[in-house]
Amino acid sequence: MPPVTVHSCGIDDPAADPRLRHAAAQADLVYGSARLLDALNLPEGKGILLGADARSKAADALAAAASGQNILILASGDALYHGIGGTILSLNKQGIPVTFVPGVTAFQTLFHRLGLPWDEARHFSAHHQETIPLREILSCPLAAVYGGTRHTAAGIARACLGHHPACAERPAVLAENLGTPGERITRGTISTLAEETASPTSILLLLPADAAAASPILPLGLNNASYSKENNLITQEDVRAVILSRLRLPAWGVLWDIGAGSGSIGLEAAALRPGLDVYGLEKNENRLNDIRRNRENLSAIRYTAVCGTAPADLNLLPAPDRIFIGGGGRELVGILDACIARLRPGGILAASAVTLEAEHILHNWRPELRLGSASIDIATSSPIAGQYTHYKPLHRIYIHTFSQA
Repeated sequence: MPPVTVHSCGIDDPAADPRLRHAAAQADLVYGSARLLDALNLPEGKGILLGADARSKAADALAAAASGQNILILASGDALYHGIGGTILSLNKQGIPVTFVPGVTAFQTLFHRLGLPWDEARHFSAHHQETIPLREILSCPLAAVYGGTRHTAAGIARACLGHHPACAERPAVLAENLGTPGERITRGTISTLAEETASPTSILLLLPADAAAASPILPLGLNNASYSKENNLITQEDVRAVILSRLRLPAWGVLWDIGAGSGSIGLEAAALRPGLDVYGLEKNENRLNDIRRNRENLSAIRYTAVCGTAPADLNLLPAPDRIFIGGGGRELVGILDACIARLRPGGILAASAVTLEAEHILHNWRPELRLGSASIDIATSSPIAGQYTHYKPLHRIYIHTFSQA
């Protein structure tokens, strides 16, 4: 037996698995939940309870393995999906050999109970999450979400309904306690399942919907009314879409939004690219509160609002792959210099200007790094003279993009 074996128990009864019983007999110590340890009927002193202190117990298990003991860790569910396996790997600085044994997962069981192919399903966990990526979940034609103590499957349904009321009639399934005598699988809609109660050991499955309105719209140039903002301080919808296109957003990496204001640029980037880590730097506390509200409304869980100024507080942020600067005033040159110095090779910096003074700075700054420049004139329909409509021009916007080789 290797020094550490991590056995994913899934929904199976550990006492019915001969491999697991054999591994438990060979192990010097067995770590697991009370239910799993009780099922194996271990000798006194051999079983170590894994509870809220799972991280410290995992460290103890690795230390025991390093001293020559054989360790068996029983994982509830799948050890490598938001489980103890990830904790073990993060703590294993000594490189102790670890073997992982798979088990039948609750996700797999549910799809087989329903006779439903799951090759196109997206899987999420709300088990230990404070914030659920509701927009991303609702945007998937087929999504399965693990619940937990904080967010049960019924609670997740309620959160989906609150985030996007138009999803109310989308078909869904609530499953709880799979593989136990208390197993329950309920079909319904998001709105009917939101009225249910569910145990922490539960899953919400969102099925494909015929109505396109059941899914949130693409977060690109959302209506200004969608955002909390101070004195209408927000990049206009159409300009937002152009800036985001010029940034050529990667699927992952880091984006800075400098002088974030309402956060609209960075928040839409975070919603478009859920794997991207976005940092909005803003010095005004009222605007930071607006950003936090907008972050919640848009369910952009990887957006971080940072209180600070540029260039002084750029050291608070990780090295970026993309940068947007939407102002800067008298500090603009210093901000540009400091930002380009931190930009990773191949990254893109986009900066916008409304005033001629800022446009003059951007036009003359580091021309050898410039990717392109654009001037955007937008006019929107507006009533005039009580019975007519005309196009009312907005401020001209200048956009410059730069790249660090």
